[in-house]
Amino acid sequence: MLHSLARRFRACNPTFISLKTHTLNRTYQPHTPGPSHHAYQRLVGLGGVGKPRLFSSSTELMCMSRYGKLNEHKEEVFGRYPLTKMVCTIGPVSEDKKTLQSLVTAGLRVMRINFSHATYEEADLRMKNLRHSKGFHGGTFNMRAVMLDTQGPEIRTGMFEGDEKSKGKKPKIELRKDETIILTTDDAHRYLGSVHKLWVSYKKLIPTVQLGSQILLDDGLISLEVIEIGDDQLTCKILNTGLLGERKGVNLPGCNVDLPALTEKDKEDIVYGIKNDIDFIAASFVRKGQDVKDIQQFVKEIHDQYWPPEHPVPGIISKVENQEALLNFNDIMNESYGIMVARGDLGVEIPYENVTLAQKEMIYRCNKIGKPVIVATQMLESMQQNPRPTRAEVSDVTNAVLDGADAVMLSGESANGSYPLASVNALGSIAMEADKNVAFLNEGKFFKKAVSQKESMGTIEALAYSAVRASQELNAACIIVMTSTGRTAKLLSKFRPSVPIMAYVDNAKIGRQLILHRGVHPLLFKKTGDDTNADEAVRRALEFQFCEIGDTVLILQSMFNAETSVYDVAMRIRKVGEDGSNIDHAM
Repeated sequence: MLHSLARRFRACNPTFISLKTHTLNRTYQPHTPGPSHHAYQRLVGLGGVGKPRLFSSSTELMCMSRYGKLNEHKEEVFGRYPLTKMVCTIGPVSEDKKTLQSLVTAGLRVMRINFSHATYEEADLRMKNLRHSKGFHGGTFNMRAVMLDTQGPEIRTGMFEGDEKSKGKKPKIELRKDETIILTTDDAHRYLGSVHKLWVSYKKLIPTVQLGSQILLDDGLISLEVIEIGDDQLTCKILNTGLLGERKGVNLPGCNVDLPALTEKDKEDIVYGIKNDIDFIAASFVRKGQDVKDIQQFVKEIHDQYWPPEHPVPGIISKVENQEALLNFNDIMNESYGIMVARGDLGVEIPYENVTLAQKEMIYRCNKIGKPVIVATQMLESMQQNPRPTRAEVSDVTNAVLDGADAVMLSGESANGSYPLASVNALGSIAMEADKNVAFLNEGKFFKKAVSQKESMGTIEALAYSAVRASQELNAACIIVMTSTGRTAKLLSKFRPSVPIMAYVDNAKIGRQLILHRGVHPLLFKKTGDDTNADEAVRRALEFQFCEIGDTVLILQSMFNAETSVYDVAMRIRKVGEDGSNIDHAM
């Protein structure tokens, strides 16, 4: 993937960066403009080599003139039912009922609980407060989703000598440039760390590295170079001065690390999560497709112990955090419910200048097959201390939305920062402004691209494509889909409509999982056995202000065909009346 990533974006620089599979060395080759170069120029708005392209349509000019196409009602709909969703990590500063309610009101759609830090008591409180928060989705609980983020098979340093239990203190040692330090896997040194010797948790550390390999401590703040390899220890040269605390992360960039997909702690946490009916599991440090299969198998086994077969299983969101995962990305993506672009560890494992390109490539591939993708880590990092984001952070969020992210995520900003509500408000407003642009900037190009990338479509997928295209041509207020499995709603989301998708569902768990997908907003209803309840769905759309009287809406609905004894999927186009009547056309 790294090689195709570089090829797709090589026109970004006058030189071409080629990434080796197991090394961070770079080889530079002169670049001659070619087809991909001109394609990139078209992407960024250049008509030819060195020639700026002027606005070519009234649509673009309208886009630049404060989105004149949007009327006041559609502005409100964008605010109430955003296309790009927000995943927010809930922690000590935001777990109380009042604060969490304010975040839900501000647009939180998925609550992330980080089990690297959270206790079960804290998780209980957060889930209870979330599920009892007021919202727009009907039913007993607010249909916001819960994501359990596993700690994963991390590699960490040990404790310092004389501080076995720490007791609330946070001691640090100073490692100085050009001095040497020994890293050992001998458990006898687990609590005897010092400036001379550190314990590392990864038992296969010695055969994994080579002379000259880099080892990064504490998210890359301190770099080491291996200069000697022993039986159970490494001697490393310290490349920069820095302070190191206890139990800090260790990264081995460019090395194939042999770690299990789940640790014992991860398994205990997942059992807890399944008992509490969580909706997603964010799997940390996934490296290959088989890791996802192993996690799914474990989840299915535990799920069957607590829930009936028809109850939906939690979706696996694979976090791409290392170079090996990039190289195996297609396998990981195909096995996963969705992908999280976890830029923190990824920026340590690969050259940081390539993180943005990797992000774009992953979003592109997920969009191509309709898998939800979350962009995470340091989106509004400065708002942990400041009430306003930096301009660079605003651009970062905007570009993630324009690239095609289904959701953007806050971590420390909403979990431990000084301004959790301001962070969520800022993220929501930035994403909403970017959402308004997407329809104008695409100008139907996404539809053409989606069709050209797929040799054939299934019946429901073709109908979803047609519905999205029709919504654009008819300037519809929303698309209503009546679904029991959520599949049709997901396919609608794949084609990126510029209006909300109201998913009328009879299963709360399916609704909560759909809420991660771009533009999809579930409403819960009780199934009565009558398949022709489109009138009720339109009335609910009016009630929850997806549309207003006089708007055009599209309805996708499964109907039982008595002659063939199968379900047919139909698309209806309606002009909304006071009672939800007036069917204009049915397909």
